[in-house]
Amino acid sequence: MDSKLDFRSLVGESRSQVYLLWAVLTGVGYAATHLYQQQLINVLWLVVSIIGLGFMSKVMPMRVTQMKKIYLAWLVPITCGIAVSVSVFYIDTLAVLIGYLGAFWLVVQSVGFFWNGVVDPPSKWYFIVAGVNLAAGILCFMIDALEPIQYLVAAAVTVWSMLMLWIYRTS
Repeated sequence: MDSKLDFRSLVGESRSQVYLLWAVLTGVGYAATHLYQQQLINVLWLVVSIIGLGFMSKVMPMRVTQMKKIYLAWLVPITCGIAVSVSVFYIDTLAVLIGYLGAFWLVVQSVGFFWNGVVDPPSKWYFIVAGVNLAAGILCFMIDALEPIQYLVAAAVTVWSMLMLWIYRTS
């Protein structure tokens, strides 16, 4: 990376726009979830996911095989994550996750970041943010004091992750 940032590329390229949109969407979504931890919040996350994935499909040249792979790196984990997030309220064996959905989503995101890194080299920053998301998710599962603020932790970690990718993968 050059020592001088090209701010036009930081906001003008589709990749940068995707990172910024997801930073805003996830930051708002996790903050809202911290304030409203009810089953109905899944509707907000469904809307957030549709907006984010819809925007990605609009700005990414989906005829290019690599772009399809990047898109799938997020479509599959997000879809599976939503299915689990809804299922925890209906399947008794999954109900244990209700109190840890913020931590669960950090782990889901780590899968998406890692998979994205596999299909979109150079991978270093994807792997770094995947590791940070995974570590934060595990810590939220293991440290009782983090459970009440897990959505704020998820907001901070996710926004940081997207901003790191915005800076280091765009310029």
